Amino acid sequence: MSVIVATAYMDEASRFDWLAAMDDGKVIAQGAPKEILAKASKSSLDEAFIALLPPEKRGQHQEVIVPPRTESDDNTAAIETQGLTRRFGDFVAVDHVSVSIGRGEIFGFLGSNGCGKTTTMKMMTGLLPVTEGSAKLFGKPMAADDMEARQNVGYMSQAFSLYGELTVRQNLELHAHLYHLPADEIEARIGELLDKYDLKDVDGAKPESLPLGVKQRLQLAVAVLHRPLMLILDEPTSGVDPVARDAFWRTLIDLSRKDGVTIFLSTHFMNEAERCDRISLMHQGRVLAVGAPKELVASRNSASLEDAFISYLEEAGGAAKDKTSKPSPVRAPAEAAAAPMPLASPPVGGTRSTRRFDPGRMWAYARRETMELLRDPIRLAFAFVGPVILMLAMGYGITFDVENLKYAAFDQDQTPESRRLLESFSGSHYFSERPPIGSTAELERRMRSGELAVAVEIPAGFGRDLADLHPPEAAFWIDGAMPFRGETTKGYVTGLLMRYAQDLVTERFGPNPPSNIRLGSVKIENRFRYNQAFKSAFSMVPSVIVIMLVLIPAIMATIGVVREVETGSIANFRSTPISKFEFLLGKQFPYVVVGMLTFVILVLMALVVFGVPVKGSLGALTLGALLYVLSTCGFGQLVSTFTKTQVAAVFATTVLSIIPVTNFSGLLVPVSSLTGAGRAIGLAFPAAWFQPISVGTFTKGLTYSDLGFNALILAVFAAGFFAAAHFFLRKQET
Repeated sequence: MSVIVATAYMDEASRFDWLAAMDDGKVIAQGAPKEILAKASKSSLDEAFIALLPPEKRGQHQEVIVPPRTESDDNTAAIETQGLTRRFGDFVAVDHVSVSIGRGEIFGFLGSNGCGKTTTMKMMTGLLPVTEGSAKLFGKPMAADDMEARQNVGYMSQAFSLYGELTVRQNLELHAHLYHLPADEIEARIGELLDKYDLKDVDGAKPESLPLGVKQRLQLAVAVLHRPLMLILDEPTSGVDPVARDAFWRTLIDLSRKDGVTIFLSTHFMNEAERCDRISLMHQGRVLAVGAPKELVASRNSASLEDAFISYLEEAGGAAKDKTSKPSPVRAPAEAAAAPMPLASPPVGGTRSTRRFDPGRMWAYARRETMELLRDPIRLAFAFVGPVILMLAMGYGITFDVENLKYAAFDQDQTPESRRLLESFSGSHYFSERPPIGSTAELERRMRSGELAVAVEIPAGFGRDLADLHPPEAAFWIDGAMPFRGETTKGYVTGLLMRYAQDLVTERFGPNPPSNIRLGSVKIENRFRYNQAFKSAFSMVPSVIVIMLVLIPAIMATIGVVREVETGSIANFRSTPISKFEFLLGKQFPYVVVGMLTFVILVLMALVVFGVPVKGSLGALTLGALLYVLSTCGFGQLVSTFTKTQVAAVFATTVLSIIPVTNFSGLLVPVSSLTGAGRAIGLAFPAAWFQPISVGTFTKGLTYSDLGFNALILAVFAAGFFAAAHFFLRKQET
C-alpha cells in the first residue's frame, strides 16, 4: 500500500521513502531525504528546506540567534511550583512537579504528547484546578478568580482559540477591551502590533482564510496585547513550516531579551528546546530533569539533546520497574534554595483596573456576541422567522373552536315535525349538512369513516307522538373519538333541542298561559365575562407568545456559551481577566434584545394578523416580557454549564422548558386547577407566572396593579437562574 502524508514536521519527513518539498503551491525539491540533503548541502531538513526556497524568500529568512540572558534585578521567581499534582479520577496526569522559572527566562517543557506538559502549564496559570501542591505567579499564590494575575499573563493555546467570525483587527479590539486597556491607547497599540507581527495587510481578513503561520502571529499579538510579564505558549509552532517557526522564535527572543517577558512554552521539537535558557524534561507526568540544554547533554555524555532525553527516558523506565518509593521531584539547584521573595512589580505601562465588574469588558463580549449573531443567517432566521412561522401554525392550526360539524339525517318519519327539527341543524353555523342517510348500515359506515360528526336518526311516528303529546323519540349519534370535540358537540345538540322544544311549547300554549310558567318563561342565555366570542385565537395567541419567549431566547443563550466550549474559544474567557459575571451578562445581552424584538413581532402579529388587541396595559405586558426573557436566557445559560456540545444543550433546553410550559403553565389547564406535583412543577418555572400576564393583558384588560406580584416573581427567577449559572460556570477547566 502506498501512503501519502502531508506534514510540516521535518523529523517526520526525514523518515519518508520519498518526499516533495513545496512552497507557494510549487514543488521546490523532490526525492529521498538523503538526496534532498545532498542537493542543499545541509545536515538537516529544516536547513535544506530554507536553502531550497526561491532567492527572494530565502533572503528574507534570518538565522535564529539567542543572546545571553541578563539576570533580572528582581529575584522573585516568575513561576514557582511545589509538588504540583493533578489527578483525573485514578489517573495521575501530573505527579508532584516542582520547578522555578526566573524573570525574563525562556523556559521550555520538553516531552512527548500526553506526558502532562499542557496540564502542568494550565495549573501553573490557574486555568486548571490543582489536586495537590501549590503554584505561585510572581510570588503570589495562583487562583482561578485572581483577575490581577490575568493581567500579568498572556496565554496562547495549542489549538487556534480566537474568534473565527471576527477579523484580525476585531479580535485585537475585543481583547483590548477584555484586558481593559485605556481607550486612548487601544488604537495605537493595535497599530503597533499589526506592524510588528506583519498583520497590517490582513487586518480586515477573518482567521479562517489565513495560513497557519499568520494565525500563530495573530495569536501571539493577542497574547502580548496587554504587555504581560509572563507569556505562556502551549506548543505554539505545531504544524508551522521552518521559516515561519524561525520568525516566530525571533519574536519570542525579542520579547525575552528586550522587554524582559518571561517565556514559558511547551514543545516536542529538539531544535526549539535547544534555544531555551532552561528546559524541563517530562515523562508520564513527572519531571525527569531541569537545566540548560547543554548541561543536560553534558550530564549524560550524549551527542545531542535528543540522545540525552532518550537516556533520561530509559532511566525512568528502569526506575519504574524497580521503584519502591516515589522519587523526589527534581528542581534546579539555584531555585531549590531560593528564599521567599517580594511580590512582583506591576506590568509595564502602569496598573490597570482589576475590578470585579467592569462595563467595558462586559460590553466587549456583548459586542462580539452580537457580531457573531449578525453574521450567522441560520441563527437569525431561527430567532425571527421561526417565531413567525410557529405563530401562524399554532394560531391557525391549534384551535379549540368547534364549528361546521358535518351531519346527516336518517329521517324515517318524513313529517313537518321531523323536517322542522332538522331545520334547527341546517340553520346553525355550528353544523354543515351532508346528503341524507338511507339505511342503518349506511349510518354506521359513514360514522365509522369519519365523514360525519353527527347523525340524526328520526324514527317513524315521531310527528304523530309529538301531535298526541306523547314523548317523541329521536337518536343523535355523536363521534366521541376526540372527547373534547365530542363533549362540545353534545352541548351544541342539547342547546338546539332545548330551543326546538321551547318553540313548540310556546306555539302550542301561547306565550303566557299558566302551563307556560314552568316551560316557556324560563330562558337561559350564556354570556362570557372575557372572550365573549369564545374564539380560541384570543387564548391561543397570547399563549404562543409565552412558548416562543421561552424557546427562542433560552436555546440561543445556551448555544452562545456551549459553542465557546465546543470550538475551544472558551480559552479566552479562562485566560483573560474577564469575570464570570461580565462574561454571562455580556453573553446574555444580545439574546435579551433578540427576545424582545421577537416579542414585538409577535404582538404586532396578534394585532394585525389575528385581530387580538391588547385590552390591558401594554407597558405591564412589555415589562413582564422583559423579565420573562431575562429569566429564560438565564435558564439557557444555566443549562449550558452542564452540557458540552451544542446538540446536547439544545436538546436539554428544549425538553426542560417545553414540558412545563405546555403542561403546567396554564396553557391547557389553569395552574390554579392543578394539584400536587403538577402545581409545584408549574409554579417552579417562570412560564406559569408570565402566562397570566400575557393572557390577562390581551383578554382581561389587566394593568400594573393586577400583575405586579407576577412581575416580581419573574424578576426573582431571572436573578436566581443567573446566580445559579454564575455559580456552576467554571473559570477553570474541569
